[in-house]
Amino acid sequence: MSSPLPTPGAAQPIVGAPRDASCRKTISVIKNKLAGLSRLRGRRMLDVGCGDGSFTLPVGEHFQEVHGIDVQEDWLAQFRRRVAGDPRFTVTAMSASAMTYPDAHFDTLVTIETIEHIADLPRAAAEMFRVLRPGGELLLTCPNRWFPFETHGIRIGGREYSRRIPLLPYLPPLHDRFSLARVFTVRALDRIFGGAGFRRARVDYAWPTFEHGGNRLQPLLRPLFGGMRRMERSPMRMFGSSIVARYDKPHTQSLG
Repeated sequence: MSSPLPTPGAAQPIVGAPRDASCRKTISVIKNKLAGLSRLRGRRMLDVGCGDGSFTLPVGEHFQEVHGIDVQEDWLAQFRRRVAGDPRFTVTAMSASAMTYPDAHFDTLVTIETIEHIADLPRAAAEMFRVLRPGGELLLTCPNRWFPFETHGIRIGGREYSRRIPLLPYLPPLHDRFSLARVFTVRALDRIFGGAGFRRARVDYAWPTFEHGGNRLQPLLRPLFGGMRRMERSPMRMFGSSIVARYDKPHTQSLG
């Protein structure tokens, strides 16, 4: 029997992380990665953990309807202001683990750097499977356990430390106890989403862009942006900071 999925040390009741439209290179990298796995077009798209919509808007550009859900109302309010008057967009406060959409409602689900924060991830995966139409696709990005730094920070003795912690992801018992968010391997994703009924179609990796806050050295590292893109095409790509994956919902479900 597989071990239970670890809960992030902070146990934060959030879906999604703050998005910032100023991180233009990051948004471009992620959109291009997803475009390498999907046509990114269809009737309905749902972004699970949409934040303020900074990723939702470009990724959903060629969908007829774009829905975004999150449980952080301040970020949702910013998203609503950005799309005010555009009938293509619906922005809703909703938990990924208890969606109110009908079955088989969406062509594409997107969740970008979100699943590491969801407390009941197997239930959320089952909900994603339910609301996706047969033949639909789930596109996700999440922290990679093989990246040698913990980037979300840790909590020890009730105090949080936001520093990058080297090698902590390589020590699963310590990481699961102290980290503020989960990290994943592709095999772990297969257990979670395969257990919900999905089939993995493709996988890729994203390396750092050095645009996010929380690390005072990042401005000095930004000239390495081009080198990081080359690493994504190298034999070392599996050590990138994020896994980028596509999971499909089969057209027909096994009766076995």
